[in-house]
Amino acid sequence: MGPYLGFINRNTVLHRLDPVLKLVALCAVAVGVLIYSSWSVNALVLIVLIVMFRVAKTRIGLASKRVKFLLFFSIFLVLLQVLVTPNGTVLFYVLPGPALPVTTFGLERGLFLALRFLLIVFSSILFVSVTDPSLLAQGLTRLGVPYRYSFMLVVALRFLPLFESENQSVRLAQKSRGIEPDVRSLSGILRTVRYTFFPLLVSALSRVDSLAMSMDGRGFGFAKKRTFVRRSTWSTADTLFSALVFGYLIMCVLLASGFIGLY
Repeated sequence: MGPYLGFINRNTVLHRLDPVLKLVALCAVAVGVLIYSSWSVNALVLIVLIVMFRVAKTRIGLASKRVKFLLFFSIFLVLLQVLVTPNGTVLFYVLPGPALPVTTFGLERGLFLALRFLLIVFSSILFVSVTDPSLLAQGLTRLGVPYRYSFMLVVALRFLPLFESENQSVRLAQKSRGIEPDVRSLSGILRTVRYTFFPLLVSALSRVDSLAMSMDGRGFGFAKKRTFVRRSTWSTADTLFSALVFGYLIMCVLLASGFIGLY
């Protein structure tokens, strides 16, 4: 089993954190890796992220096809940068002669891009798995965001596991009819996309139509304000976590500006 693309209701420290703070932390990770381009810092943050998966009692699923694809794509990014970046000290040559040199700068840049990709993807998966969409909507509304826009985010987060389930159902239906996915040729890829995309599109449009009729029947958007059954509260853990998040951002800014050096 791969990582579940949806909220997993557990009673952990990460689940009890303020949902808006977790959204800010997700944005901070993305901004931090863009501000300071260092593979060593990204590797350290990735290790912390893996520990957070353990704390949240959420499995990454290294043996799943989805995660294997992410890891293989990361390795592809490293190899691509190594082969196309001639700058830096040459470590060795892939082919005899001066062709295709493997340099230190190319290796560092490849590791940086691969780790940046993994950080953004895995941090997004962790955010979705530990954040209750209803509490996130309440937190955003509390900050002044119109509840219509916060509800759009809730719908997006709620539909992720539904689309994943629909995708699995479509694949099982294809397999029962003897249709196997083929990614060895362009025609096979197009055929696989056709047999997968159109059923998912029809299912998505059907669910959206049902949701729109349900919202219209319940008078969604009629009132300027709305009430919430559950509300998130700020705790000491939120204060400590916010200090860590902003400390990480400040560190990235200082490293990028050269005020502090990393050796």
